[in-house]
Amino acid sequence: MSANHSLLLFSGDMTSLLPSVFENFGYRTTGTVETAKGLAEIWEFTNWPRRSRPRNVVHKAVLYNGTWTAVLDREMTMILDQEKCTACASRFDIKIFGYMIESVSGTCAFYLYSPEKVRGLNIQNFEILEDFGEPLPQEVGISAAEMLTDGAMRISRRLGFSDSLFAHPTSKVLIVEMEDPARTQTQGLVPAHKQNRHPEVTKPVHRMEKPWWKLW
Repeated sequence: MSANHSLLLFSGDMTSLLPSVFENFGYRTTGTVETAKGLAEIWEFTNWPRRSRPRNVVHKAVLYNGTWTAVLDREMTMILDQEKCTACASRFDIKIFGYMIESVSGTCAFYLYSPEKVRGLNIQNFEILEDFGEPLPQEVGISAAEMLTDGAMRISRRLGFSDSLFAHPTSKVLIVEMEDPARTQTQGLVPAHKQNRHPEVTKPVHRMEKPWWKLW
């Protein structure tokens, strides 16, 4: 997986609660969910702006591996919102681990909530801006410099989730569509759920898209 992405891990199976989880971060799911196979499709489906989709809509890739529910956050904003992460972990009584990495700019951060912040490391422009809490056992042998390459990903794997699972041919990766209020406001767009569409001209549902409840 590219060293320019963000991944969040929610302990347990949160797939049936995804609308509520994303709502906690300020998103509103549209009810459209697709499945993707392989990184090429995942990257295509989560790219923004996505062809034929409103510009205030974003997509997150979700995968449950039996221990963690992983969310690939291409916008790289969720794990950095400490207030919302804490609120989400508290609301569902779960642990949340996540990281974001942009190695070219020398930026990397990872956090663990349970439900309060337990551990946090934030590096920007190759300088450590935050080093909160005691190092995790999973950090042993990983230097700060390595955090800017694959260090955070190695911690994730030691915690029980490998990012390589997104590329595994047997993995069922869900692509969840949602409205991003920040993009709606900055672009002056009308949210999709408030748009008046005549039934006769409504865009047909793609064969891969299904009503939310049919996935579980």
